[in-house]
Amino acid sequence: MRTLTFTAVLTAAAATLVGCGNLSFGAHQEDRTYSAPAGTTALKIRSGGSRVEITGSDAPGIKVRERLTWSNDKNKPEPRHVAEGGTLALTSKCAKVVVGLSGTGCGVSYRIEVPRGTPVEVDNDDGKIVASGLGGTVRLHTDNGALKVTDLRATSVTLSSDDGPIEVSGHAATADLRSDNGPITATGLTADRLTARTSDGHISVAGRVTVADIRTSNGGIDARGLTTDRISAKTSDGPIDLRFAAAPTSVRATSGNGPVHVRVPRGEGYAITLTSGDGAERIDPGVHQDSRSTRTIQLRSGDGALTVSPA
Repeated sequence: MRTLTFTAVLTAAAATLVGCGNLSFGAHQEDRTYSAPAGTTALKIRSGGSRVEITGSDAPGIKVRERLTWSNDKNKPEPRHVAEGGTLALTSKCAKVVVGLSGTGCGVSYRIEVPRGTPVEVDNDDGKIVASGLGGTVRLHTDNGALKVTDLRATSVTLSSDDGPIEVSGHAATADLRSDNGPITATGLTADRLTARTSDGHISVAGRVTVADIRTSNGGIDARGLTTDRISAKTSDGPIDLRFAAAPTSVRATSGNGPVHVRVPRGEGYAITLTSGDGAERIDPGVHQDSRSTRTIQLRSGDGALTVSPA
């Protein structure tokens, strides 16, 4: 196990307040930079809060810039960096809240450059995670904050937020996207398998996905210019609008309360089933119906219109 050394630059606000038993207050900041030792091939971060930014690069080695911020001399964050078993592990913690203060003002933010194929895992208590150009296994989670991942070249990506939006684009063999409270946007995504789940929020998908499983408890679902073999889309409350760039093999779309509209390319026959508890059912004459076709479309709504039309 190796604990890394670093270079640091310390800054502080010119104005400082003193009180609470000689406790010094002010805006403090310290920037640190360091590199992981040779042979480090993976990155793990467990952050108590603040922004985490990770960029994939063609350059060798993992390079870290971290910024410590704190508001008084009793709550300076304590970052730790350990390289062991080929993994660089970054952690940080802050002191307990001082009695009489509304918050700690303590945090550590990271800007990290990694070789593209590096496996990356981040667990952030409170703060946004931004990543681009990653090519290994990617697992990112934040309890409270947004996730934005672009230019993926990953074998697999798992993104989750307890409270915040998720945005992703790029390539991944498998993509698993989950938010307890927030929208999910996967545009320009290429994946063999996509799973997207949110308890409260809209889901938007575009790109090329072989198999897609999309669900939201409260919110709409839309796919614009999507190429897929099989898709299942379900919402308890909200509209569904699926527009396909190429003829799908299987479409299953269900809304508990809201209209469902599917637009498919001309030239192929589809076996179509529409079931609405309370709403109009319409198949445009421009869509070729064929009950014997291996291409199937099944639409359901508890309360809403169902429509199939040409793309």
